[in-house]
Amino acid sequence: MIKSIERCVDRFACEAVKRKVMEGSEKLTAKSSKAEVASWVKGVMERLDAHVDEQTRFQIMENCGYACSGVNRRVIEKAKARRKKFKSDDEFLEAEQRKPMKGTKLERKRNVLHQFYTPRSYAKSLRCYCGLLRGLPANEQISRTYCHCSKGFVRKFWEGVLERPVKVDLIQSAVSGAEECEFVVHL
Repeated sequence: MIKSIERCVDRFACEAVKRKVMEGSEKLTAKSSKAEVASWVKGVMERLDAHVDEQTRFQIMENCGYACSGVNRRVIEKAKARRKKFKSDDEFLEAEQRKPMKGTKLERKRNVLHQFYTPRSYAKSLRCYCGLLRGLPANEQISRTYCHCSKGFVRKFWEGVLERPVKVDLIQSAVSGAEECEFVVHL
């Protein structure tokens, strides 16, 4: 996923910005600790926030989420299979609300779906589902910029399952101080 961040920064920012933002990535190896990786990612977000305008940095991270949805396509494929068991999107969404995927909860009001990630609900409490942040100390927060990656993933998830475009808004994030992550999906 570090390479994915680099590709997305390269795609949407100039070479000088990419070098600055990705600074230190060459020191990370397969043997790097989770804490080292999380610290580096936190630094990446700080450098993105300092050197890239808001729209571009959100675009960078949302595209990372699109890439993550490809890597984790089995989650989407399983949801698509569940969807096919129902006659309508409404029936499917009602069933998903009653029995959401582990670590999530859903609340629906007409054409607006609130999706919550509840990573702390796992037996081994997590701050984020992303492996890059598993080593983020409990007392540290990271910029909400990072969570636009999840926003991109959530968008690709629902577009894949419902087979139509959706709009997603990031409301709150567990790694930036909230108890849980919240996304609004406009169906």
